[in-house]
Amino acid sequence: MSRLINRRRFLGSANCAALGSLGIFNTLVNLKLIGNAVAAPPAGPGDYRAMVCLFFHGGNDSYNLLAPTSVTEHANYLAIRSNLALPAPGSGSPTALLPLNSTNTPGRTFGVHHAMPQLQQLFNNGKAAFVANVGTLVEPTTVAQFKNNSVRVPLSLFSHNDQRREWQTSVPQSSLKTGWGGRLADRMMAFNSANDVSMNISLEGSNLLQTGNVSFAYTIDPNGAKTLTGTGTGVQAELNRVDGAKSLVEHTYRDVLRRAFSEEARRSYETAENFAGIFDAATVNTVFPTTALGQDLRAVAKTIASRSPLGHARQIYYVQLGGFDNHAELLNTQAGLLGALDAALKSFYDALVELGVQNEVALFTCSDFGRTLRSNGQGTDHAWAGNSIVMGGAVNGSKIYGSYPDDSQLKIGSGLDVGFNGRLLPTTSCDQYFAELALWFGLAPSDLPAIFPNLGNFYTYSAGSPPLGFLL
Repeated sequence: MSRLINRRRFLGSANCAALGSLGIFNTLVNLKLIGNAVAAPPAGPGDYRAMVCLFFHGGNDSYNLLAPTSVTEHANYLAIRSNLALPAPGSGSPTALLPLNSTNTPGRTFGVHHAMPQLQQLFNNGKAAFVANVGTLVEPTTVAQFKNNSVRVPLSLFSHNDQRREWQTSVPQSSLKTGWGGRLADRMMAFNSANDVSMNISLEGSNLLQTGNVSFAYTIDPNGAKTLTGTGTGVQAELNRVDGAKSLVEHTYRDVLRRAFSEEARRSYETAENFAGIFDAATVNTVFPTTALGQDLRAVAKTIASRSPLGHARQIYYVQLGGFDNHAELLNTQAGLLGALDAALKSFYDALVELGVQNEVALFTCSDFGRTLRSNGQGTDHAWAGNSIVMGGAVNGSKIYGSYPDDSQLKIGSGLDVGFNGRLLPTTSCDQYFAELALWFGLAPSDLPAIFPNLGNFYTYSAGSPPLGFLL
């Protein structure tokens, strides 16, 4: 048989406990064993890096996460956001914005959502920052160019599924099947001394961000590794389908499939059992919230604590927080979500300090898209650019990176609005945001085009300085 089985990729798929959706027969027969073209050298002693992607599912209204507080800018913000606007610091309101001591916005002041006092403290202590007005872009774009269709723009703007995919691939002009985290892991596998457990570790099962040509997402939950399951709707259903094969070709491969499946199931169990033993032995004393996000981030911390026995010098984590598609009840719903986020972020940072790796781990947030500036009555609708959080000891904090729209840009019907009630055009691309993380992770500048093919439209690879500067 000329097409060989990619053992590692199948093992990762099996671990994800989602074999029915993958189609085992096609997975085993059609996957090629792709040579690992990794140019990266093995990591040196003490050389460890981890990135944690926290994805806000549904499209976070991030212009209430981070808002202007100087007198004129806040007045403009109040007029635009109307019943959804948050009061300025010092107003006496329990929902007032919390003041941020931004050190790189002279003459301008900002506040963070009132549900996030811990993030306020992390920011003011230099351990967190924001990337402002960031979104999917193919090339530099003006509002006029967008409206007259004179530049390439992302496919299916304002669609949840499409924009979520494009944040995870960072190639928004096509329906790419690999994510930038997967392509990065493909290139950097040699940093890890062992890869039985992928450097891409997910608390949310299979995801596009961590899907490479060779690498995959190794799925865990708050209690450790997920193992292969043989439910009627998953693995067993696929095997039953193959057992009922009628054609000669299907009969030819049936036994191959069963033998390969049996071997990979055995390896999957062995890997999961090994991971479980390592995970259970890891000690993290920091108390985390009992929320789903709190327990997910606790599992990330325990896996970081397990990095040495896993043979990992590089790890990429994927965690998700849902519930942000707030077309109605925005204020109350978002306050609850951000309050849970705030508590979990503080515990996670404290755990990193406990483990002594706060300078080696960078957490960053993403979302489907931002939301409209104008209220639809009780909430907001799908938009484009938004504001993201970065957190960690390596973050050059107390700063707002990119360009937060000023009074002339934060408008409805003008400024950066591309139409429909304040859909802001991004002024910083996802490529710049993610390339900064990739360089800090250890990717050679010369390898950036292979991971981010559009980056050259926004950043000179040989610049000698990072795209945005938020990581030390």
